[in-house]
Amino acid sequence: MRANSRRVRGQSSVEYALVLLAFLAVAVALFAIWHAANEGTLLDIARRGSSHNARGGLTVGLAQDLASY
Repeated sequence: MRANSRRVRGQSSVEYALVLLAFLAVAVALFAIWHAANEGTLLDIARRGSSHNARGGLTVGLAQDLASY
């Protein structure tokens, strides 16, 4: 019985470590997204992605987007 309780305690410690690691990964990812949004990096990425339609009108932008696929 005593060896079984040690295994259960060990398993719960591993589960706690995995959940903590997942939570920290989510927190770091959210901070990175917030930091990129604050610096304007996300806006630059969106601007570069939409440049096809902003340059030459709807027809040229549509043709460029279709050709890229």
